[in-house]
Amino acid sequence: MGKNHTLMVVGLLIMLGLLVGCKDGLDQTQVNTGKEEPIPQLTVIKPLFPGHIYHPDTELEKLIEQGARVEVKYETPPFSEYKARLAVKMAGGDLADIMNTYSPNDPEHNALIDQGVFLALDSLLPKFPKLKQAFSEQTWEYMRNPTDGHIYGVPWMRDRGGQGIVIRKDWLDKLGLSMPTTLDELVAVLIAFRDRDPDGNNLKDTIPLTFKDHQISNLNTIFPLFGLNPGWAPLVTDPNRLQYGMIQPEAKEALIFLRSLRQQGLLDPDLLVGKTLGYDKFKSGKVGVLFMNLGDYRQLAVMPSLQTEIVDPIEHKGNRWSLTLPSTPINRTNQISSRSANPEAALRYLEYQITEGYDYIQYGVEGKTYQVENGIKVPFDNEKKDPQFSTNVGLELLQPEWLFSDPEKYTKFVSKATAEYLMRKLDSYEKNSMYDYLRPNVVVPSLQEKSAQLRLILEEGYTRIIVDTKTNPDTAFDEMVNKWKKNGGDQVTHDVNLLQKDKSAPSYTYMRKP
Repeated sequence: MGKNHTLMVVGLLIMLGLLVGCKDGLDQTQVNTGKEEPIPQLTVIKPLFPGHIYHPDTELEKLIEQGARVEVKYETPPFSEYKARLAVKMAGGDLADIMNTYSPNDPEHNALIDQGVFLALDSLLPKFPKLKQAFSEQTWEYMRNPTDGHIYGVPWMRDRGGQGIVIRKDWLDKLGLSMPTTLDELVAVLIAFRDRDPDGNNLKDTIPLTFKDHQISNLNTIFPLFGLNPGWAPLVTDPNRLQYGMIQPEAKEALIFLRSLRQQGLLDPDLLVGKTLGYDKFKSGKVGVLFMNLGDYRQLAVMPSLQTEIVDPIEHKGNRWSLTLPSTPINRTNQISSRSANPEAALRYLEYQITEGYDYIQYGVEGKTYQVENGIKVPFDNEKKDPQFSTNVGLELLQPEWLFSDPEKYTKFVSKATAEYLMRKLDSYEKNSMYDYLRPNVVVPSLQEKSAQLRLILEEGYTRIIVDTKTNPDTAFDEMVNKWKKNGGDQVTHDVNLLQKDKSAPSYTYMRKP
């Protein structure tokens, strides 16, 4: 009996221990379950710009998602298709949590806000102070909707600078030519590039000049040399009345100049009508001069086959090459869908991209894609980078404002010396800037309604003047202007002047690194 009793007691103790253990385990599971929250699922749609790559499901993306405590699914249509793709999705009610949309300057931006597509963020932004502090108060004010004063998005800042002149310095040196300082000197260089075989292949196949791509807006580049602000700007005779530059007589003079260059074989014959981008032609070694965004120069600086330099701003008849800039420094906007189930998670993800996740987005992972030398993050050569941790600009939705005034903006692409060179050139160009006076905080319904049609009229007219050799440029320009006015241009001009009371000159600066 004693032995059986002992065994029974031991058995009861074991059972009790198992039950206690089960209870403890159950309690612990309940505690853990109580603390654990489901990982928010986010969707993002953003354009993929030329030269940018998105590699889904890399180890880098997983690190970023873990750090931000979200899971993100990206949709990245090519930039050339993005606007149409986004419009189709919105029409079908297929709204991503985060939608990369237009600048507050774009009439469609405020129209979509009025339709209730996006969420007002005023009550949520204070919960994300680091995101708020990443942009100046001036920038946040630009984000306010003119109708109700609310903030409907997080800015993606416009790159500093604008269109500048890049030239093959090795071609200049080979032909014994000096760096041009005037438009006439630039034309002389173009003639030499056409006639004197600067690439040494014994063929007359070089393209003296091209623009980065085929967008009509690129032509704005040369308008200041003819004394014209291509945006909305005050009349010389009346500072209280704004006019649209692209229909003024000076625009015709500039277009006739480009037409002449094309007829002389000095301008890329595919401009406005071809498929291959001028930027790609320049990289292939067939072009001598490229008008391009200065911020993109870094992509040329790393090409050993091209010896290039940025030409300082040139002059023409008392007019200096000037950057043509919008009235705000905001390029695009990250909007949160009004239907999003996780708006706070979306803002947390945006905040993470410019705080703890900043290095991941900009550089990758130390030891995998870059090393630190004298306090500078120096990227490995591409073949030495671990592809699972490579920087993934396809993920990037925004950058802190201070980055645009710091060489660090470019040191992930080029050496510090080259980055500082580029910043000096930007400073030089920005001394001559022409701002579009049209403010984003002014709602002009007729402009929202007519902007696409008016833009198409200009695109057709400009292309005809430059490309069609049978066209009389004077007649074609006058016909284009009359058509622009009759199809809403006059009404838009009247409304802009009526509704925008503030006609002072815009200006802005980028905040410095804290």
